[in-house]
Amino acid sequence: MNDRIALIADGRLLLTGTDGVPRRHECEFAADIERREQRSAEKNSWLRGEEDAGAGMFNRSSLWGSRGNAGPSSRPRIVAVAGGESPGSMVYALWTGIVGAVLEYDFSESYERRVFHRERFHVSEFDRHPRDGRIACRFGDDGVSNLAVLDPDGRNARPVTEGDSIDAAPSWAHGSDEVLLYHSAGLSRDPKGYIRGLGPYGIHRLDLKSGDLETIAESPAHDLLAPRHDTAGNLYYIRRDYEGPEGVRPSAWQTLKDTVLFPFRMIRALVDFFQIFSQIVSKKPLTTAGGPKANGPEPVRMWIHGRMIDVQKASQTGAPDGALAPADWVLVKRAPDGSEETLAKHVLCYDLSTDGRVAWSDGKNLHLIEADGRKRKLCSEPLIDAVKWLGEA
Repeated sequence: MNDRIALIADGRLLLTGTDGVPRRHECEFAADIERREQRSAEKNSWLRGEEDAGAGMFNRSSLWGSRGNAGPSSRPRIVAVAGGESPGSMVYALWTGIVGAVLEYDFSESYERRVFHRERFHVSEFDRHPRDGRIACRFGDDGVSNLAVLDPDGRNARPVTEGDSIDAAPSWAHGSDEVLLYHSAGLSRDPKGYIRGLGPYGIHRLDLKSGDLETIAESPAHDLLAPRHDTAGNLYYIRRDYEGPEGVRPSAWQTLKDTVLFPFRMIRALVDFFQIFSQIVSKKPLTTAGGPKANGPEPVRMWIHGRMIDVQKASQTGAPDGALAPADWVLVKRAPDGSEETLAKHVLCYDLSTDGRVAWSDGKNLHLIEADGRKRKLCSEPLIDAVKWLGEA
């Protein structure tokens, strides 16, 4: 059996199987958007050139290192994927920064159908009901987000949770047509209403028919994330150490090092400031070596379950095989009797198949845990933040 497994990696949708050979799925709707933006940028490039020429030495392309011909500020990104309404299809959500869309793809006909698109329609984290095809999703951003249920064709979003919290990672519970599992964390705010931090994530069970809400797992010392049920009644989730609003307290050695280096960092900041000013005014650097870095890609960061992961720093921690998720992010299997088993470490995302297999990623590598417990690596891709079983290929 070679099931399809979907990966979302840095906004790209990839498909692979248990043979571990990934290929990129090209979204036609996203390609159309990028082509239109490119044509618009080329059409208006002469206007930007005249504006910059008339602005003298303080033109827009030179101020603070901005690029006059940078093009679109963001590209369309795939943000969620699930199996389709019919076997041999999948449904996925796209976000452009302004417009959101839901699309369906039929593998047998190699055809993409746009279900709908709408401004400010930003959903993520799909899970399709195994029997009636309804789609549970998260909507909103990382400030406040709640859950909604879509019709099988991806239309008619109906909110099912509300409140000043982050509700995310919905999944349908086995054995009931109207029960959702999800994780949730309450927000703490200052007197002016600004978000100051999150409480620990706990796992909740929501009965859509009766409206009953039950907390089925929580810990004051841990975040419990991304719950899933298998057909045997086992509960799976990611557990990680909880960080309060203050974050991780620095060690005494780090505090001492920061104190000693503070004067040198201040001098470096002043040199960099006047270096930039000299470049703007005279087009010449103050120093002939070093100085501010030229235009280039910013350090890549991933925002996962309310926690920012700096990819550059994560790659320097010596984690096995370049894993991005820290070692305290572990995948836990809780049996109906309450006993727990740790299945893997460095787990950033995962999904379950109907026959008991687990596909999981550490942010860079995709791994498989067979039903008999055997483990193997399938493939590697940069910046994996979602994994989804789609069914038999």
